[in-house]
Amino acid sequence: MKRLVFKLLFLTFILLAFTPNGYAQELTGNILANKVFNVDNGIDRFIKTDMVLVDKNGSERKRTLEIYSKDRGELSKTFLEFMSPADIKNTRFLSIEVAGNDDIQYLYLPALGRSRRIVSSQKNIRFANTDYTYEDMQRRRPEKDAHKITGQEQYNGYECYVLESVPNEKNSQYSKRVSWIDKKSFIAVRIDLYDKKSKKVKEFLVKDLKQIQGFWTATQTVMNDLKADHRTDMQIVEIKYDQNMDDTMFSTRHLEE
Repeated sequence: MKRLVFKLLFLTFILLAFTPNGYAQELTGNILANKVFNVDNGIDRFIKTDMVLVDKNGSERKRTLEIYSKDRGELSKTFLEFMSPADIKNTRFLSIEVAGNDDIQYLYLPALGRSRRIVSSQKNIRFANTDYTYEDMQRRRPEKDAHKITGQEQYNGYECYVLESVPNEKNSQYSKRVSWIDKKSFIAVRIDLYDKKSKKVKEFLVKDLKQIQGFWTATQTVMNDLKADHRTDMQIVEIKYDQNMDDTMFSTRHLEE
């Protein structure tokens, strides 16, 4: 009897120790959105990726680019440079997250020899003729949206929560995002994007997800523009985490060098 009582007390202790305030925390939309946003991906990251733009006729344009990103607390900075082909080589992009506001973004075009800042009214413009807009090029902070879990589904072999996110204000080109969140990694493996008329206009798909250096990494992705019948395929060919990147890389001076 004493042994049974001890086991019950020990089990109670374990349950209390691993749940906040001694109670199991219900998974809400807000909690899930924050888990996704705060997925561990190291302090900094270097990515070399192949990009293929595919139009409605199946014609392809191939590009290679390098992406550098670094975190400082919850805020991140990203520097991107196209390496090939010649017509886009040395085109660069810098994005700096700002607490409580939109990212500060700059685009450097070699033909102009200087960078220009992307203003709020340009956030819905395509980035470098891809299927990503400047808004898509920045992380969406959870507090900008109202979130709710609408169900659980399997997608492409992943067991997922389905999360609906609706902007709290008119600060997005989209009326809502519906995301399939892998239960194991808390990575969004699919995101459906809806315009202001509640019509699905784009979808982001993860084709391959694996652990590299202990971090979950989407190594192959697709952004489909359903309205234009156009897509952007991306395949990571090299990635390195925690390289102790120099902060000077994430500056307008470096952008224009």
